[in-house]
Amino acid sequence: MRKLILTLLLTLSIFAEDSVSYFNKAEKNVLLCHVGQHSFKKITHKNAKLEHINGHYYFKLLDENLYFLSNACQPLSKKEGIIF
Repeated sequence: MRKLILTLLLTLSIFAEDSVSYFNKAEKNVLLCHVGQHSFKKITHKNAKLEHINGHYYFKLLDENLYFLSNACQPLSKKEGIIF
């Protein structure tokens, strides 16, 4: 049971850092961040920057005092459709 939990935690930590590396690859990359229960916000290099606070990565909006934890955001490619 312990080995299963450790394997799942390792897998989760790998996927949690995926949005940070995707954001840093190119300026045209877009992230979709979860704001509320049914609300999302698009994050780009033009409206947000990446900050490292207490060992965690956050996306800070430039025009607002709003921070998103890196695991609350996921990469959004042009080929994917958004269905609500």
